[in-house]
Amino acid sequence: MIPKLIVANWKMAVDLDAVRAFECEWNDCPEVTTADVVVAPPAVFVQQAAALLGVSLCGQDVSIHSGGAHTGEVSAAMLKALGCRYGIVGHSERRSGHGETNAVIAQKALRLETEGLRPIICVGESLLERQSGGAESLIATQVTESCRGLSAVPIIAYEPVWAIGSGESASPNDVVVMHRHIKRTLDRAFAADVPVLYGGSVNPENCTQFTVHPEVNGLLVGGASLHARQFWNMCTSVGGQR
Repeated sequence: MIPKLIVANWKMAVDLDAVRAFECEWNDCPEVTTADVVVAPPAVFVQQAAALLGVSLCGQDVSIHSGGAHTGEVSAAMLKALGCRYGIVGHSERRSGHGETNAVIAQKALRLETEGLRPIICVGESLLERQSGGAESLIATQVTESCRGLSAVPIIAYEPVWAIGSGESASPNDVVVMHRHIKRTLDRAFAADVPVLYGGSVNPENCTQFTVHPEVNGLLVGGASLHARQFWNMCTSVGGQR
């Protein structure tokens, strides 16, 4: 069985003390053998998070630029130098809060690929788009345009915008239907199966409702990933073996 990929997105919800506390508690837990675990800390804490055992590192975002006079930006090469293997792009908070388009996200994903990092490309619809029946069309456009130019298989994270941080997750059936739709959409672009993660108010109580389905290749976890033991419980509860 293919191992699930469980990605912790810490956003801006931690400080240095919290990272150190997570590290101490996590490293006291037994090794996770049922999933591949990835942590995306704030960029300034990536080096500190490198002390986490059995965990791969991920950038929360990346610049469209490879270098130069771009104050405050973090390049893919910088993330690679810090030990990151993955990079998140296209999160709804970047799309809505920073006006990032599919074209910009495709540029970012290509920067990551060029440096040997694997892009985790986020897509998702609003509640209005779902209620109007336009969710599948929107998601098809997002994944197609956001993956444009990539030669290697990316990872897609399906996060319905209305479920992120709301405490209300999508139903497992709706998630499976959308994951199948995403995989079919990208079949034409990539020869291999594209892993699709689910995110949106995922927690220890509901995570296995999603990961039990083969179409769900893992999870992108927000708030529930901030506490080490709780996150470890989620990682060890999903199916699969490495």
